[in-house]
Amino acid sequence: MSDGSATEGSFERLRAEPFFEVVVDLVAGYLATAFDDPDSVAGEKWTLSCLPAVDAPSGATRLFSLGLGSLDVLYVDRYTENGETVDYHTVMVISTSALLRQLGRRLDELPVRYPLLRFRPVENAAAEGDAVAIDWFLSDEGADDQFFTLPLDESTIGPLAALLADSGGRSHARSHNPWFAEYVLDAMEDDD
Repeated sequence: MSDGSATEGSFERLRAEPFFEVVVDLVAGYLATAFDDPDSVAGEKWTLSCLPAVDAPSGATRLFSLGLGSLDVLYVDRYTENGETVDYHTVMVISTSALLRQLGRRLDELPVRYPLLRFRPVENAAAEGDAVAIDWFLSDEGADDQFFTLPLDESTIGPLAALLADSGGRSHARSHNPWFAEYVLDAMEDDD
């Protein structure tokens, strides 16, 4: 059983978005650092939805969600006003302990060093208290630069992925979009 976010039509609508290739790069980067062979566990340990029906903030549309176990670990919301795109909001969830170890700082110190990013602990039983959501808005000039200076690699994504991927909770399986997943996997293969 699937929902509307798992259809070829939803993938084609997402593919028409101006931010689409950025989305593909974000998802591909996350998957490459989370799994040795993402293709072999697609739809099982990770799921990818297109334009899912979620409780997004007013004026926002969720472009996609990457789920590991029962947790969405990466998503982008598009904000519109009067039919025009005005902003994009990106959220990525990684290992708190690994991030703090890499940066040599406490969580409450990070907003001083990265003032355009927000760091929120994520409550999820499978993550065992070791998940932090990092979010930022594209309209905040320089936020993307701050985000991409963080260690967003095997050291910070891998430990959380290991906890979540085998945690069960396949609640996202019905919204897995095989067309979008295949597109991302093909893009990863082309980059090799």
